[in-house]
Amino acid sequence: MNEDQYAVTALDELKNNALLLTVANDHLADEIFLIKIGNNISRSADLLKKDISFLKKKYPGRFASEVDTDSILQKIDNMARRMMKPGKELKDSHESGALGREMETYVRSIREAVDDIRVKVMGSHAAQVSSGSTTSIMEPIRNIFQSAGSLIVMVMKFLLGIAILATVAFAYLFVTMEKETPFLNEISSSRVLIKEKKGQVSKLEQERLGLYDKRQATKSDKDMTREEKVAALDLEMKIKKVNDNLDQLAAEILVQENKIKDNQVKLEEFQKKPFVSKLLKR
Repeated sequence: MNEDQYAVTALDELKNNALLLTVANDHLADEIFLIKIGNNISRSADLLKKDISFLKKKYPGRFASEVDTDSILQKIDNMARRMMKPGKELKDSHESGALGREMETYVRSIREAVDDIRVKVMGSHAAQVSSGSTTSIMEPIRNIFQSAGSLIVMVMKFLLGIAILATVAFAYLFVTMEKETPFLNEISSSRVLIKEKKGQVSKLEQERLGLYDKRQATKSDKDMTREEKVAALDLEMKIKKVNDNLDQLAAEILVQENKIKDNQVKLEEFQKKPFVSKLLKR
């Protein structure tokens, strides 16, 4: 392990994930993002702990006064594990920004502790910086761009998810929205019934004309036998039944005509409604 570069990757990972918690708390509030960031932080804390342990063991004589990193890393790991199983309290803390600020405080503390270790190992912080190559100087700039790129990707994924949900919701509302079909079907059904009823009326009127002719012929015969009188009475009953049927059909036709008028009014009102009102069934 290069003493100039040890723990840099783990520290940068911690810093980047703490930055995500702070600047994207409004957009990354879902459990899946908290769990992912928590996993990243826990993994980085574990790696940083191993790097620090390695360096302390390699230079045991330079740590007469112990630099306390374990307690800070334990706090970071505890918070990361809470993020992996986020409850309401943690979600509220994240949405308010408190979670990100607390994590940034821990990251600053562990970075200061690591700098202290660097001073003990390298002799001074200035010596450590002066011994760095051009690559080490450019490393913070590269990390900034990597952090920004990761943030943009996560935000784009979040926005894409919202767009997909919006599309699915719109498709569902469009399929289930109010349509003019029921009114048209009712009107068509009423017209079919009226046509059938009018056909029956036409047949009954023809039948009634025939019965009227028979009754007229019967009235011209003044001397009727008993059988003829019974037949005449039966004829009158048939005429009455036909008239009753015609009255019933006329009433049924009137009902269907009124239904057509009502549905036409409803159809006109529906056609005047805005598209959004139809979509939301308001």
